[in-house]
Amino acid sequence: MNLPTTRLLPSAMKRTLLTTSIVYIEWVEYALYLYLGTIISQYFFPHALGNNALIFTYGIFAISYIGRPLGGLLFGYYADKKGRRPPLIISAFLIALATIGIGLIPSYQYIGIMAPILLLLCRFIQSIAVAGEFNNASIYLIEHANKHKILAGSWVGTAASAGMFTGGLMAYTISQITYSEAWRLAFIITGIVSLTIMLFRTSLSESPQYTSMLVQKNTRTIFQELSSHKGRLFNIAVIAAFMCLYIYTCNVYFMSYMITKLDYTMREASTYMMLTQAGVTLLIPIMAMITEYIGLKTIMKIMIPSIGLMALILFWGASMSNDTIIIIGLSLYVVANAGISATIFKYMFDALPLHIRCTGNSFIYSLSVAMIGGTAPILAAFLINENYLMAPAYYICVLGILAFVLVSKKEIKEN
Repeated sequence: MNLPTTRLLPSAMKRTLLTTSIVYIEWVEYALYLYLGTIISQYFFPHALGNNALIFTYGIFAISYIGRPLGGLLFGYYADKKGRRPPLIISAFLIALATIGIGLIPSYQYIGIMAPILLLLCRFIQSIAVAGEFNNASIYLIEHANKHKILAGSWVGTAASAGMFTGGLMAYTISQITYSEAWRLAFIITGIVSLTIMLFRTSLSESPQYTSMLVQKNTRTIFQELSSHKGRLFNIAVIAAFMCLYIYTCNVYFMSYMITKLDYTMREASTYMMLTQAGVTLLIPIMAMITEYIGLKTIMKIMIPSIGLMALILFWGASMSNDTIIIIGLSLYVVANAGISATIFKYMFDALPLHIRCTGNSFIYSLSVAMIGGTAPILAAFLINENYLMAPAYYICVLGILAFVLVSKKEIKEN
């Protein structure tokens, strides 16, 4: 199937847009859910819970991440066995289905406990689907690229960042609308867009590297191959956990922190985060192009410590309710996050050989996200509620030290 409008675009541009579009959509939805956590929590939990309803809302977000490792294993294995293209179509359909479902769930007032149960079910389906989307999309693009492979992989990070920016913009707009059900329309429209993109994705061609692999014979199973790359899988796990931890803590959760603890209005907090995310989005491809000349590990060894410094500055400023220090922290977040987002996909790509690349990356990345990223907002909320105001920053620093040590090793070489 080749839809007429896709013929108007150059093949490389069409491939990049269609491959990254669902990543973009999914991060729009993620941002909507977490930025609007204070609003959504009122619909899925009883009002008697008060501020604890926000923690329950984040709790559903964290629990649903159990589906990520399962999705990563299923979709990654499918991509290594049947091709990179089919999983990208299936995941787009599941993401659309679940996103529309969230917008249609009746509130707790009407169906009681079934409201949070259905919300959890939809988020679980999303988690399974996204696990087959994020890493496979970057691998698909890098395998197509004859040169500038770091830039090719960075478009996935750019799409995710742009999605967070759009989600923040939509969250701000929704907060200003008097119609109380406006957030539902945002989810439904986002899901419909995903369905449309799924149809266009059917025109994508298979990865040339995967096609060439089909003529090679390999008597060992994927899981036997993975067991011989344990050290590299651990490297992927740590760098993925580090990235997810600082994004979910210093961006997604921090907006709720500004509103609930620092007395920022929704408008003020949204403005801060939209400007931050806009900066990250614009800077990622620039950092990718710089990395093409300076070197992957050089940039990563600069940016990982910068993330730790950023977290300390950001939460120190928040503990003092100092706007200037918070702005400095968010400014450093823009540069450091752009640097990590521009390089991480090529780093993970280089870690594993072609025939186990999708299975290993998707499963291990998803496992790290489930264990560290998915729990980050609720853990940060709990620590701040208990008045451990710097604890989230210390957590990021500890994981950052481990990530720096592993990236500095010479085990993984650029392909």
